[in-house]
Amino acid sequence: MMINGVSVEYEKDGEKRGDKVKLIDFNNINNNQFLAVNQCTVKGIKQPRRPDIIIFINGLPLFVIELKNPADEKAGIWAAFDQIQTYKEE
Repeated sequence: MMINGVSVEYEKDGEKRGDKVKLIDFNNINNNQFLAVNQCTVKGIKQPRRPDIIIFINGLPLFVIELKNPADEKAGIWAAFDQIQTYKEE
């Protein structure tokens, strides 16, 4: 889907047509829109969730980044991993 595109149907001049829509232009990176959002609240099943950073490409949320305080001994990579798993499950 990301590489080959998505099949869509539309009507033009009273005639149904089909085509493939590319979600990301891999040939010309400048044709894409990139957005990094900090602390975006997302509705969760139990409660709202607020990942540290969400990276959008052409409006699609493709990456979730969870940052941890390097000075906090309890906040390691596994704490970030567990938090991402919670986001994924909800």
